Amino acid sequence: MALSIGDRRLGAILLEQGYVNDSDLQRALDRHSEVGGRLSDILIDAGMVGERRIARAIEEALGIPLVNLSVLQPSAEALASLPAAGAQQHQAVPFALASGTLRVAFVDPLNSLAVEAVEDETGYIVEPYQALREQVMWALATFYPELGLQVAPPEEVKEAAHERLGARLVRRGYVTQRELEAALEAQQQSEESLGQILVKLGSISEEQLYQMLAEQAGAIFIRNPRDYEPSEALLGLLLRADALRLSAVPIEEQGGVVTIVTSDPRKRDDIEAAIGKPVQLALARPNDIESLIERLYPQRGRLGETLVQQGSLSRAQLRDALQVQAREGKVKPLGEVIVELGYAGSEEVDQALQRQHSGGGRLEDTLVQSGKISPEMLARSLAVQLGYEFIDPNQAMPDPSVALLVPEATARRYTVVPIRMEGSALVVAMKDPRNVFALDDLRLIVGREIVPAVMAEKEITRLIERYFGSSDMAKLNKELAANAKAKEVAREEVDLSVLDDNAVVRVVDNIIREAALQDASDVHIEPSETSVKVRLRVDGTLREYQELPKAAAPSIVARIKIIGGLDIAERRVPQDGRVRFKRGSIDIDLRLSTLPTVYGEKAVMRLLQKASNIPEVEQLGFSEHNFQRFIDIIEKPYGIFLITGPTGSGKSFTTFSVLKRIATPDVNTTTVEDPVEYEIPGINQTQVNVAAGLTFARALRSFLRQDPDIIMVGEIRDSETAKIATEAALTGHLVIATLHTNDAPGAVTRLEEMGVETFNISAALIGVLGQRLVRKICADCKIETTPDPEVLRKLGIDETALTTGKLYRGAGCPRCNGTGYRGRMAIHELMAVDEPVRRAIVAGKSATDIRDVAKSDSAMRTLREDGLEKALQGLTTLEEILGNTNA
Repeated sequence: MALSIGDRRLGAILLEQGYVNDSDLQRALDRHSEVGGRLSDILIDAGMVGERRIARAIEEALGIPLVNLSVLQPSAEALASLPAAGAQQHQAVPFALASGTLRVAFVDPLNSLAVEAVEDETGYIVEPYQALREQVMWALATFYPELGLQVAPPEEVKEAAHERLGARLVRRGYVTQRELEAALEAQQQSEESLGQILVKLGSISEEQLYQMLAEQAGAIFIRNPRDYEPSEALLGLLLRADALRLSAVPIEEQGGVVTIVTSDPRKRDDIEAAIGKPVQLALARPNDIESLIERLYPQRGRLGETLVQQGSLSRAQLRDALQVQAREGKVKPLGEVIVELGYAGSEEVDQALQRQHSGGGRLEDTLVQSGKISPEMLARSLAVQLGYEFIDPNQAMPDPSVALLVPEATARRYTVVPIRMEGSALVVAMKDPRNVFALDDLRLIVGREIVPAVMAEKEITRLIERYFGSSDMAKLNKELAANAKAKEVAREEVDLSVLDDNAVVRVVDNIIREAALQDASDVHIEPSETSVKVRLRVDGTLREYQELPKAAAPSIVARIKIIGGLDIAERRVPQDGRVRFKRGSIDIDLRLSTLPTVYGEKAVMRLLQKASNIPEVEQLGFSEHNFQRFIDIIEKPYGIFLITGPTGSGKSFTTFSVLKRIATPDVNTTTVEDPVEYEIPGINQTQVNVAAGLTFARALRSFLRQDPDIIMVGEIRDSETAKIATEAALTGHLVIATLHTNDAPGAVTRLEEMGVETFNISAALIGVLGQRLVRKICADCKIETTPDPEVLRKLGIDETALTTGKLYRGAGCPRCNGTGYRGRMAIHELMAVDEPVRRAIVAGKSATDIRDVAKSDSAMRTLREDGLEKALQGLTTLEEILGNTNA
């Protein structure tokens, strides 16, 4: 059920003013999509916000005053201007007429259709006011007697109900007369019911309140409605939409009378009308009713209920269909869909559900955050669950001719992109087709019916940037060449006013944007004798991206220096900087470096992942053999843990993933880095500044006076840093540091070379993790293959040893740009420093001897062994393992 414009405005107002939070509003929207009606009624019925607060929010935001019809005397002229039928239909009471403007009190002043209809019927310009529903209904009965409505005055109704409830509570001894009077006094300042106020004051429990309400309504009170298991036939008497709207569930039927459990006995007439049979009411607490509805009426039949509302299907027919559907088990929760598709195991889904229940959020978000499924798997699962088309842009390219039917601002706001036309309807890819705000806005903007489809959010972002973010690079290159001829940029000072608004700015922006879209880790801008080459490093390999005119080289580098805050006049020495680049959907941190060469300055931009993208340790790709051993090491209270590997092997990502796991709010975590790559909330991070005298060693000394629990050293580069880090580990601190060595055992030798005594190394070191990054086989073009005998020979393994698994390779497809690889993963060599390894270190054994001890006594697997295991699992290739490991 689509939201009206007024309801969307109301939701935004309440959210902005803090009367509801995101989760409550989303719950109300989910319920509205099923039951329809006014959003305000759903919010009020659910107890999320009161009617007076809604009125107050509208008055504050839009200046529409709230009037009290019970004390207002409408003019006869105003009342006569609007016929009784129109007043009842639009729930509107005209009360004053002046200078051709009619003042009208509406139950829903944001309903522009009702306001326009009243203007048409009266012939006057309408000035809308708002009034409470019960006052409007009383005014209609009072001032339009021809309607024949029987409605008691609002205050009389309240006073009578409160008198009965209050008297019962006092008579039963649940509250004293003084407590009742205090509650009645508090009610004068509140819009809440007497019962709610008494519960909040602690005078009675919620259970006692509903026991009294049940007695007052002549109904029974049910303490645990969850114990009931009504049949499908009985549940079919109410649609899910009816159950939600009426807060009612049928639980028993005897002698043609249906027992309905509800939290609102005032809806008896509506319940009987929906059931079509005599009913007996039972009362239960609202939360219990809501839980019962969610359990007995899973979210199914949205299409069917829409057909009922359109008149295409009768309620009886839909009830029959739902019962058949339930027997056949057609509709399943998202967790079951994910398990059936093989994206995650049932145990993983159960763990995610437990985590969801304890920390909130949706199941799908919890699974993605925990690394159990990828965003693409989530999108496929969501499409299967909701019955929508899943679109992979690499297999079915969108139609560029429809791309601009949706404005850029709307596409970015809702993360949507047009795909193609289907007749007169527009197919739109969305990350979540349940977003009713997006669907309604798209219908209004495009003027067509919208057919939602599902696409992974990252792919939608790529397409948005393709359509709206890029410029014609050929055209820009011509502009660059023309600018260079007009002015010899390389020989003159750079004019900043020109650089701020010309082709150079757009070229650099496009290069960075394209690098981000291709998941590149680095951008190389290299001047040569005849041109400027731009290369992107994707999955560890440099790829040619484009060539620019040779004359544009100084302008390009100058622009990069400007955005990085570097000195554009200094071209003789290297420079380094850092900047946050934000254009459209692209929001990344860049680390910039320039270097003089014989053909001009070369620039390299490293694209840093956002801190929010740092994975959990479960997502680091550890084998089953290594994972638990790794967790055991990093959870030790003190000692030094080293992460080793060459540049670009993922050491920083692993380090911060470890900190993400162990740097809890109850410990003091401090880091020293050069530079600070990821800004992590809750961690004290220090940037090395050699020019100012702040080195790794000096920072470490200061840390020890800051009462740290965990210390992270970005890199151990010298003897002094190594000794202080070791001493810190020996004095009860957990130190995590990176070190450049070829393998894990080599870290011991490296520390010895830095002057750390062997007995200190053996006492302080708790573990060493060596790692490399290898490319993963593209899942879209993965095929089985036979091993190359030459590769097997170089790896030193026999073909007969490969019988336990199958080998695969990528055939090459558009998704992986024909390389057969997409993405990277880590292979590990984890050396836990236990007693045998400790004795070998104290004895001064070589790295080779320590390796042998770790393999034989500590079950260490080498990088090559870990890589071979992952190759046999079909994750990477033997060629990748050969190219990244030694024997």
